Amino acid sequence: MKKNIAICGPYPPPFGGISIHIYRIEKLLIKHKIPYTIYDHYFNRKENVVPTNKSPFWYVKFLFTNNHKVVHFHQFFKFHFIYYFFFSYLNRSQIIVTIHSERLLHYPKFFKKFFFFFLKYTRNLTLISVSQTLTKQLQDHKIKAQFLPAYVPLQPENPVKLNFNDDKIHFLFSVSRVTKESSETLYDIPLIFEFLKKHHDRFHMTFMLNKTSSDLSYLNNLIEQYALQNHIDLIYDRQLVDYLPNFAFLVRTNTSDGYGVSLQEAMDLGVPAIGSDTCVRPKGTVLFKTGDLDDLTQKIEMVVRSNPKELLQKKENLNFHLTLLKIYKKLLSK
Repeated sequence: MKKNIAICGPYPPPFGGISIHIYRIEKLLIKHKIPYTIYDHYFNRKENVVPTNKSPFWYVKFLFTNNHKVVHFHQFFKFHFIYYFFFSYLNRSQIIVTIHSERLLHYPKFFKKFFFFFLKYTRNLTLISVSQTLTKQLQDHKIKAQFLPAYVPLQPENPVKLNFNDDKIHFLFSVSRVTKESSETLYDIPLIFEFLKKHHDRFHMTFMLNKTSSDLSYLNNLIEQYALQNHIDLIYDRQLVDYLPNFAFLVRTNTSDGYGVSLQEAMDLGVPAIGSDTCVRPKGTVLFKTGDLDDLTQKIEMVVRSNPKELLQKKENLNFHLTLLKIYKKLLSK
């Protein structure tokens, strides 16, 4: 068995919360000279990065060919909960699973119990949740879990300077993948569009998203529906942190979320962050009531009138990445 770490999850491009986390963790592993292999959920191939080509057969093959000391799975499909269970009985590896959202909390009761059962009896498992609420519920069901947001301190690699040719207040909105379902049930894109529709005389929005995995026809129709063609700029497949310093604030309107790493990223770069109160957010985030347009509007107006430095006084300097590094080293030493 190789005394190294396998990381299973998306690797950029495309850019998204999990893929950026893995990308930054890779730099830490290199810095600390920890051998690793990344199994990319997509099609990327480079040194130490192997594509799975989104193939379900890869998962079956990996059950019988894995020879890594530690395997870190980043959970994003329902079937993964069952897969981890069988993987643990067919392999001697130490297993880490990071759950990146609170979706498990909202599954029908039967399915939630079903998945909790498999998590409880998965062998050699270190279970991580980026949500405090989910962590507590897992612990209430006698499942060992720890709260650890997927945040790694950032440094813009290719900073982009934008020049705005108007006197409007420019803000940033970013999601991973736009579809009709995700727009309405996860990101609440109509809420921020409704705000902009009412206030486009003062505000202009830049919308960052992944192009290849998004339904652009749906998005363009939605923009036309709200008559926002001249009030939104679209940026595809770029790193959020390279653009953040250009904007007055960042908004995250999710109706369901785990933590909101982008909010912390914004604040670390001196940009105020506004987030829905659907979950525990990074300290310093300006919170509004989830789905409440009036409250969102009030919080945006408050941010615009305030001194950014004063808004960011409650921000924390986080070291979650060092905790994850300790977990890696501990499991490798077993």
